[in-house]
Amino acid sequence: MATLIDSSIWVDCLRTGSPEPLKRQTKAIILSPDGFLCEPVVFELLRAVPKRDRARTEALLATVPVLPTPVDVWLSARILGQKCIDAGFFPPAIDLLIGQVCLHHKVSITTFDAHFQQIAKIISLQVNLLVRAK
Repeated sequence: MATLIDSSIWVDCLRTGSPEPLKRQTKAIILSPDGFLCEPVVFELLRAVPKRDRARTEALLATVPVLPTPVDVWLSARILGQKCIDAGFFPPAIDLLIGQVCLHHKVSITTFDAHFQQIAKIISLQVNLLVRAK
């Protein structure tokens, strides 16, 4: 099944200090033919990449198809955020947007971030919550 690869997976793959088992785990996910990126994840990743790593990171990201973020997804994400507040939790705004992109494109999300499980209590988001290899 098609899945959006969350920034938490990418960060652990790209970080030079990640343990080898974790690098192998994340690389296998990134190399999967069913993996996708979305514009908010690309934004999250590239906004903080050190200058020395930008070209390598951009080249790797360019190997994965990117799901667009239609204009109506922003409104859906805002409404989702209000529903989450009403339910008693406050996930990061970017996670709300990523969740709505997944829902719009009918893909799951593969992540280490438990916020998406909270979001899935409000919308029908399929979450592949992974445990980091040690």
